[in-house]
Amino acid sequence: MSQVRELHDLTSTLYKLVHETPSSEERTEHIEKLNDLFDKREAYMENLERPTSEEEKALGKEILDMDQVIQDKVNHQMKDLKREMARLKKTKTSNQKYTNPYQQVSNYDGMFLDKKK
Repeated sequence: MSQVRELHDLTSTLYKLVHETPSSEERTEHIEKLNDLFDKREAYMENLERPTSEEEKALGKEILDMDQVIQDKVNHQMKDLKREMARLKKTKTSNQKYTNPYQQVSNYDGMFLDKKK
């Protein structure tokens, strides 16, 4: 099997995995799978030689097309993840403010210190 074919197979696996939408419980496993596939793909790309046949050139074009879609989907998933993390952080701080509303108030607020004897 040629290097271009192996790279195409890895890219198509990534392409399929990126189109899946995991639940919040499965998200960590999904991200780990993506990272593993990206690492394997990077290793193949470092050792890749120029395509010689027309078939390899066609596979290379498919790889580039799939790569563009993969990058768009991964960027979209990252934005969604960041948005959800920000929402969870906001929820956490609002819950803390509700349970202890005077936590942020300083002790010197409204206090008068007389320096005269």
